Amino acid sequence: MNIYFRAKDLNIPSESKQMMANRLFGLNKFFSYDTNAYVDVEQTHQSHHGHDLFYVSIKIDDPHNQYFTEEYRENIRSAFDHAYGDMFRVVRSHRSKSRNLARKAGQKIKRLFRKNKY
Repeated sequence: MNIYFRAKDLNIPSESKQMMANRLFGLNKFFSYDTNAYVDVEQTHQSHHGHDLFYVSIKIDDPHNQYFTEEYRENIRSAFDHAYGDMFRVVRSHRSKSRNLARKAGQKIKRLFRKNKY
């Protein structure tokens, strides 16, 4: 998985980037090698939400699907953690649904062959 960071009017500390990259590499088991992940980080101003918040969005471009989550929190770490949690839940749920679909298709094919056998 290729991970790209973009910060708008903000300097992301290198340890924060490393932490985000390590967490996102945990999603490698769900994706192929040519998947791209984009992490956008920015700091909002008081006029937007009443006080300064950090905005983190994660977009994963898989050759077959696209996934997107975003979060506003008081610091970069908590915003990323919540966005990552949402992303993990969405990806795992989608994988589970596609597995179930494949299993159901296999069951129907087996039933079809059983009926034709007798």
